[in-house]
Amino acid sequence: MADKTEAPSSHRLEEARSEGNIVRSVELNAAAIMLVSAFLIGGPGKDLALAFKDQILSTIKELPTAQLTMGWLQQTGIQFLSRIAGPFLILLGGLLVTGVTVTLAQTRFLWISKKRVDFSRVNPLNGFKRIFSSRGAVELLKSLLKIVTISWLSYNYLLAHTADLSGMVRVDLGTGVSKFFELALGLAMQVGEVYLVLAIADYAYLRWSHIRGLRMTKEEVREEYKRSEGDPALKNRIRAQMRRMARGRMMANVPNATVVVTNPTHLAIAIQYEEGMHAPKVLAKGAALAAQRIIVIAREHHIPIVQNIPVAHALYDNVDIEQEIPSDLYSVLAEILAYVFNLNKSAQVITSSSTGKG
Repeated sequence: MADKTEAPSSHRLEEARSEGNIVRSVELNAAAIMLVSAFLIGGPGKDLALAFKDQILSTIKELPTAQLTMGWLQQTGIQFLSRIAGPFLILLGGLLVTGVTVTLAQTRFLWISKKRVDFSRVNPLNGFKRIFSSRGAVELLKSLLKIVTISWLSYNYLLAHTADLSGMVRVDLGTGVSKFFELALGLAMQVGEVYLVLAIADYAYLRWSHIRGLRMTKEEVREEYKRSEGDPALKNRIRAQMRRMARGRMMANVPNATVVVTNPTHLAIAIQYEEGMHAPKVLAKGAALAAQRIIVIAREHHIPIVQNIPVAHALYDNVDIEQEIPSDLYSVLAEILAYVFNLNKSAQVITSSSTGKG
């Protein structure tokens, strides 16, 4: 079996993503929710704790003299709900937005409308295999690391505030509740910060494992390249065929040329210039065998052939087919064209003379 040593292609990654195979760390969601919860409770959510405290104190004060009827219980419940409704909705909304945002950030707004059920995951044998596999060992180590780290942090935090905890028994209920709330909030913030670091490390590991699991063999890379870019051999044949067709169209234009400039045998450029044209243009050009073919066609159609090595090189290197010649070659082309026109006039005079004598 070939080793999968090649990094996954963008197509492979997108295909895995479309199947729902993405990187998502639940630890990252939990850490974000924990931190946001502590922030909201310490800020806008502080009113929720105060509502609980006030309700507990008022209920304790009223209990000795209150008539424990259904009406009293209903009134107390409505009063309590009216106090906590606003802060509770703020806290709940903040946690909901945080969970959704972190999830969408990890999945990049992926929505799987049809996900195939994998019945092998409910197979007990496969479950034991996952538990005792290398991945199961890694998950166990991550869980142990999380438990040990958070336990050690919580122990040290509570140990540092032992005096504050023992002092709660000597204060009134309101002060004790406020102090306990402050200590709990501080512990949640510290645990949340450390948990966030662990979650980021977990996400990095999951991403590395995800990329590693999608690695490809060299043969898979070649096959995917063929599928996406096409078979190189076939593409070469197509390009060769296109070149042959273009060469055939080019040779068909040679009879329309006014003059052919040569090197004398290695290069040949067919130039056309007629009255009304802005500038002469190149109808065809070629080297080696193509140049010889242009010369043969020019001779068959009695097109003048002029040898001019510098002009031939300049035209071949700088002017494409069906393109007008640049202005810096106007003067030399004008001389060549003038020479050709004079040849044509002389030929016409000779032809007329021969016709008159006849």
